[in-house]
Amino acid sequence: MRVLIADDERRARRRLAGMLGVWPDVEVVGEASDGLAALDAIRTLAPDAVFLDIQMPGLNGFEMLSALPREKCPAVVFVTAYDEYALRAFEVSAVDYLLKPVEPERLKQAMERLRRPPAERPVERLVNALGTHESLRRVVGKRLHKLHVLPVDQIEAFQVEDELVFAFNSAGRFVVDKTLRALEAALDSTQFVRVHKRAIVNLSHLALLEPISKGGATARLTSGEIVKISRRYQPELRRRLGY
Repeated sequence: MRVLIADDERRARRRLAGMLGVWPDVEVVGEASDGLAALDAIRTLAPDAVFLDIQMPGLNGFEMLSALPREKCPAVVFVTAYDEYALRAFEVSAVDYLLKPVEPERLKQAMERLRRPPAERPVERLVNALGTHESLRRVVGKRLHKLHVLPVDQIEAFQVEDELVFAFNSAGRFVVDKTLRALEAALDSTQFVRVHKRAIVNLSHLALLEPISKGGATARLTSGEIVKISRRYQPELRRRLGY
């Protein structure tokens, strides 16, 4: 079993790696000290499981998981000093939820659960229960082979172009590894609105609306970016803007 350890405390990473060493078939393939590094490591190393802290710099554990496509998400064991999410984790049959300092017997139980078939490891339900009970606050965008953490309130729009989803802000455009449908479900519905089957805009960044032919319209964002508004979505946009 290939394992990644993600924790911002070096001592905790080293201790857990040592404890995992008692299993000859377990290989610690990498370590990460923050959420963004963990995201990159999962994408490049493709571990079978990740022992994941919740409170980490950049992206917390839940935000990091939400940035991963479901098909690329490894089995997850949360390892944290905080117990406020434990009840929810067990209610949705999490792979496991370990409190620091990790006890050898509890780690053994976690390993037994990790060895269960994937169908018995409901990571997606865990993320949904724990990570999306609040509106999405940050997304990870890629540009020039670098990953950027983008505060959602600074994003002007999400738009599909050439089968890729882009996030737009004042710094430009970034590729986001999510579908518009997933974004629409996770974003604050009082701030973001669907204006086209290929676009979602941030109402706080609308600067100008202009009608075009066939009942459509365009929206000019604060950065100057132009987004099309289809006739189908105009009534909801008008309602949200109060006109």
